[in-house]
Amino acid sequence: MLKNKYLWIGVICGLIVGDIVGVYLFKGKNGVEAPLVSAEIATTSPFFVGVADQPAGPVVAVSEMRSTASSTWLAVREQNGDFLGQILGARRIDSAAATDISIELLRPTISNLMYAIVMYEDNGNGLFEYATDTLLKVGGETVTYPFVAK
Repeated sequence: MLKNKYLWIGVICGLIVGDIVGVYLFKGKNGVEAPLVSAEIATTSPFFVGVADQPAGPVVAVSEMRSTASSTWLAVREQNGDFLGQILGARRIDSAAATDISIELLRPTISNLMYAIVMYEDNGNGLFEYATDTLLKVGGETVTYPFVAK
């Protein structure tokens, strides 16, 4: 009986460690190795997203956004260094500027991990399709707005 107890403890610990390592290292099919834009380009960019470090949870708060596109998707993505990972959720904004935006996620952010808001121009069908919507870039670099879940 005692052997089974330790076996199950080992299995559960392995799953937990595997999940944590996967969040940091896994680059899924919608993962992108993206050079992050420099602060100089970000300040002169026609795009802007105001996002701050915030509590972990199922919603990400964005204070404001600005874009040249008439319909922009704000996507929340995992970020590990220069790698953008899984998309956790997205929200379409049908104006060039907006404030007090909430982005509902398919799965919540995790405390002490870094995430980024990435902007996509809608391809005209009103659906979020990361493969066909246009990733907004400045100088050939993906513009990201990082934050940490607390």
